[in-house]
Amino acid sequence: MALYSRPRTTRLLVVSLVMLSLLTITVDYRGGQAGPLETMGKGALSVVGALQGAVSRVAQPIGSFFSGLAHVGSLRSENDRLKAELRQAQVHQRQVTTLQRQVLEYEKLLKIERRLSLRKTVTANVVGASVGNFEWTVNIDKGSADGVKRDMPVISGDGLVGHVVTAAPHVSVVQLIIDPDSAVAGRLSSSGETGLVIGQRNHPLTMDLVNPDANVAPSEQVVTAGYQGGLYPPDIAIGLVSHIYTRPGSLTKTIELTPAVDFSALEVVLVILRS
Repeated sequence: MALYSRPRTTRLLVVSLVMLSLLTITVDYRGGQAGPLETMGKGALSVVGALQGAVSRVAQPIGSFFSGLAHVGSLRSENDRLKAELRQAQVHQRQVTTLQRQVLEYEKLLKIERRLSLRKTVTANVVGASVGNFEWTVNIDKGSADGVKRDMPVISGDGLVGHVVTAAPHVSVVQLIIDPDSAVAGRLSSSGETGLVIGQRNHPLTMDLVNPDANVAPSEQVVTAGYQGGLYPPDIAIGLVSHIYTRPGSLTKTIELTPAVDFSALEVVLVILRS
């Protein structure tokens, strides 16, 4: 009896499942988009979507980390390349700045050459300096082979530099006007009063032997007097008046001058050639 009832029970279960499936399909078909199965499907889809989003948020940083590790080599080489380009650009900018400064110096030399009507000159570069307790000189890269001789005046685009004291074939030594042994006959540009400009090393130049009754204006320019037979042509800027005083017991006025030339930044000079 038990053997007979088991197949019957199985058949009954199969028939029931088939009927249930047909009923479900019919209900879902009649319900359309608003059917219960459709709603359940959307709910299940929402749950699955949320789970996928969570998994993606967890997995994405991990993936990015391993992707970054894979590109570390290329990023490092790119960084090195950019640094090299930056260094090259900085070197190029310094070269451009140097060239611009040199062009400006040559333009000033050309202007002063025209203003003073200098016919024979030679341009030289400052290649060294000898600054000590007893002398202030610079070396230039032009010498006797270029026509440079002892006692020839040397100027820059800003004014008087000094004069040649030694001339070798391809290098010369120039004594600066700030050397204590330097003495230049100067003239006040406004009043025309003259005096002797003496070097003072790191101190301002001093102009002695000035007429005590001379009317000296603040910041007045002092230029070379240009006496006949002297070392320097006339009207070369020496400096500007910075202080005026009279020494006790002196019968003359003393003037302090700020040099027209910045001797700490001297690069290009002009030697005035003459017999």
